[in-house]
Amino acid sequence: MRRHQRGVALIVALLVVALATVLIAGLLDRGELALARVRNDAREAQAFAYAQGVETYAARVLAQAAASGENNDSANSSWAVPLPPLPVPGGMLSASMRDRNGCFNLNNLIDASGQPSTSWLPKFQRLLRVLKLDENIAAAVVDWMRPTPTPDERYYLQQEPPYRPAQRGFVHVSELRLVRGVSADVYAHLAPEVCALPRGTVININTASVAMLMTLSSVTTEQMAKAIAQDGHANFTSIEDVRKQLPGGLIECGGTQPTRCYDVKSTHFVARGDVRIDGLPFTFYSLIERNYSGGAAAGIRVIERSRGADW
Repeated sequence: MRRHQRGVALIVALLVVALATVLIAGLLDRGELALARVRNDAREAQAFAYAQGVETYAARVLAQAAASGENNDSANSSWAVPLPPLPVPGGMLSASMRDRNGCFNLNNLIDASGQPSTSWLPKFQRLLRVLKLDENIAAAVVDWMRPTPTPDERYYLQQEPPYRPAQRGFVHVSELRLVRGVSADVYAHLAPEVCALPRGTVININTASVAMLMTLSSVTTEQMAKAIAQDGHANFTSIEDVRKQLPGGLIECGGTQPTRCYDVKSTHFVARGDVRIDGLPFTFYSLIERNYSGGAAAGIRVIERSRGADW
């Protein structure tokens, strides 16, 4: 009997030890996981702090460029010089900035009253023709943004899963993939030429692509556009200088002054910060707006931030 009891006691003891081992291992795993989460949160917070530093740096560079008398924005501007990799506590930091007014702003297609813009819609149609895309996409994009229901709404409700048009401006160009007629192939061709900025921006001729420059007028050829683009190094200081490069100086803007559609300055920029902390990469993007008043920079502010998704 005693031998049997000793055997049972030994088994119970082994079970207790095994259970304790499992519990301790679980606690250790949880502790390691919690510690890893704390470390990752700390790294992300540190990286975000560096990203805010990049924003401050970008704003200062833009302000200095305006204050120093730079009367245009181009690939030759002082703000276009990237910040080389710098050692920072915990890792490395690099930064760069690029203009965002060289693209077609989709939000310009609708005016303040919610109607198609007579200045910008023809230009978007022209851009689609230049890219050899279906011109009907222009109407679909307009209907996607119009604040009132359109006949296209039935098309979207018949999709799987069904959805409705946004009935507002674009927040990101990737929304185009939801628009009728914009397939993956169409998007791949169109996305590099368009952007989603606040309504009312103009196109900077110095930073526009050849395709964008072909929208200057209905008679602007690819050869003319390439001559203006100068392989990405255009550095015009006035719209009049651009007009001298065109037959008859023709720049179309829906019957209004060309400066309503084009300029040689930019108001929107994207600052990119690349941070590596403890071997982990972090990429941040900040959309920065520089306002002008009376020809001078009147204010610089960050209007959007993104981690990993460019504009």
